[in-house]
Amino acid sequence: MPAKPTFGFVLEYVDDIKAARDFYVDVLGLEVEREHPTFVQFESFAIASDESLSGTRDLELYWVVDNADAALADAVRDRAKIAEGMREMPFGKVFALKSPSGAPRFVLEWARNRPSRAVGKA
Repeated sequence: MPAKPTFGFVLEYVDDIKAARDFYVDVLGLEVEREHPTFVQFESFAIASDESLSGTRDLELYWVVDNADAALADAVRDRAKIAEGMREMPFGKVFALKSPSGAPRFVLEWARNRPSRAVGKA
């Protein structure tokens, strides 16, 4: 992919978003960067309680690009194996490449108006 993606975050799916948020904030001391009732983002790490894009509850890895359409076209041209085609989600455009291990690796272009809100630093 000529347009180099930057590592975005690891996403962990949880059953109880409040308990997980409290653990990462109160026990590990992480600072919340963005949140939504089903999503909390820390630096390079996030938790979610909604349905996973992969269809499993496994950890998901995301890389961020400025233009997902161009990144997907580059991946196809470079003969990357596409695990999942482009999807328009409330938080942005996302597709998945199949890693050598067979796991999906997600490429994301953030939406300009994401449903999560930025959390100000204290």
